[in-house]
Amino acid sequence: MTQPSVTMNELDGALGVLPASEGALLALVGTSTAGPLNTPVAYARVRDVVASFGAGPLVEAAAYAITKFGRPVLLVRTGNTTAGFCSPVSINRTAEGAPSTAMPSVSGVPNDDYEFFLQVIDDGKNDPPEDSPPVTFTWSLDGGRTLSAVTALSGEGTFEFPGSGVTLSLGETMETLSAGDVISWRSTAPKWSPGELTTALTALRDTTTLWEIVHVLGALDGAAFDALSSSLSGMAARGKDRMFIAHARMPDIGEGPAEYKTALDNVFSSRASLWGAVCAGSAKVISGVNGRQYRRPVSWHVAPHHAVSSEEVNLANVKVGRLEGVSIVDRNGNTDDHNESVNPGLDDSRFLVLRTWEGRPGVYVNRPRLFSTVTSDYQLIPHRRVINVAKRVVRSFLEERVNEEILVDRKTGFILESEALEIEAGATAALRSALLAKPKASGVRFTLSRTDNLLATKTLNGDVRVVPLAYPEFIRADIGFDNPAIAARAV
Repeated sequence: MTQPSVTMNELDGALGVLPASEGALLALVGTSTAGPLNTPVAYARVRDVVASFGAGPLVEAAAYAITKFGRPVLLVRTGNTTAGFCSPVSINRTAEGAPSTAMPSVSGVPNDDYEFFLQVIDDGKNDPPEDSPPVTFTWSLDGGRTLSAVTALSGEGTFEFPGSGVTLSLGETMETLSAGDVISWRSTAPKWSPGELTTALTALRDTTTLWEIVHVLGALDGAAFDALSSSLSGMAARGKDRMFIAHARMPDIGEGPAEYKTALDNVFSSRASLWGAVCAGSAKVISGVNGRQYRRPVSWHVAPHHAVSSEEVNLANVKVGRLEGVSIVDRNGNTDDHNESVNPGLDDSRFLVLRTWEGRPGVYVNRPRLFSTVTSDYQLIPHRRVINVAKRVVRSFLEERVNEEILVDRKTGFILESEALEIEAGATAALRSALLAKPKASGVRFTLSRTDNLLATKTLNGDVRVVPLAYPEFIRADIGFDNPAIAARAV
C-alpha cells in the first residue's frame, strides 16, 4: 500500500543491560454475561456497567477500577468459547465420625471466579418434625470472608448462589450435616479463545477512543500470550503505541509455591514480550459491585493503578505503591496468597508479583516487571510507558512534515542544513516538553540524517534517543558503633 506515513523503528539493546497517559483510558478486555461483543464502549459509573454487561470478570474489573481509582474505563466484551467450571466439592465436618460418603453436587455454569462457601448454622436434628425447613446456613462467594444473613434451605435441599449461575444440591448429604460443617469449592470464569481475544483486541486497535493500557481478563496460556503480544506489536507497527497488563492463572487449591512456579515456567520460560507485563499469584480485593472480598489476579489492582499514575512512576516505590485495600494474608496475618518476600522465585521468572516489607503494613508491588528478556532495555513498566510517550510525541511532530515542501542543497541534493536544523529543533522541543518538564526521562535527543537521497527515495531518516530515569533496586550502607573517646585520643 502506498500511503505517506511516519515509521518509528524501536531499538532494543542500547543500554547494555546484563542478565541476573495522561487522559488515556484503561481498556478492559474480557467476558461477561451480557453486552455487545467486540465493541469498545467507555463507562464512568458502576451501575451503568452492570446494566449493560450483567456479571462476570469484565464487570467486576471495571467496577473495581472505577470505584477504587475514580476514572472511566473502556470495555470490550469478548466471546467465551471456554465455559466456566467448578472444582470438586469438599466438606469440612465438625463432628467426629460423621458420615463422609454422601457428597453434594453442583449444577449450572459459573460466570466468574468464585470461592463458594456454605456453613451450616442449624442442622435441624433437634427441631420438631413439623418445623420446615430443617437446615439453616450462611453462604458466601468469597470463601467466607463476607457472609450472608442466616438462610433457610429449600425443602428440596437445593440452593442457588445468587448471581453466580451455580446451584448446590445436597441430596442425601443433607441428612449427614452437623452444625458448623462447611461445604466449599471454587469456580473458574468463562474465557475467550486466542482467536476471540485477537478479535477483541483488533476492535480495540481500531477505536478512536484514546487508551494507553489494556488489562486482559482471563488467564494466559502460551497460545494466548503469543496472540496478545502479536496484537500489541501489530498496533505499534500501525502507530498505536500501547501496552498490556495480563495475568497467568491463579494457584490451584492445594498447589504449593514451588509446584506453581514450575507449572508457569513450563508455559512461559521460552516466551517474552516488550509490550507488557504478566502478573502471577493472587490477592484479595474488595468488589466494586457488592463489597465482597474476592480473590483476584494481581493485575486487577496493578493495571488501574498504573493507568492513573504518571508514566515514569515505579509502583515498587513504597512511598507511592502501597496497595490500599489489597490483602495477601488471612485473618491471622499468615500469608495465604503469593508473597515474594516469603516464597521468592516468581520475579526471577519475570512475573509481576506482590510482596510485603518488614515493619511496613500493607502490600506492595515487588517490581513492575515487563515480560521481556533479561537483557532487554525494557525491564519495567515505566520503561515501556515512557518510550511510548516519546514515540507518540515524535510521530505527531513528524506527521506535520510529511508531504511538506523541503528545500534540498542544489549541489548535493541532500536536505538543506537549515531545514534539517529546524526539524531537529522542533522535534527536540516536543520531546523536552513531554519528557523533561516533569522529569520522565534524564535526557532526550533527535538527530536527522544529512545524507538521504530525498529526491529519489522521498524518505528522511531520523534518530531518537531517550536517556531513562534510574530506579535503584539495591542500596547498601555500612553501620557500626563509634566511640567518641577513641576518636578524641587519636587527635
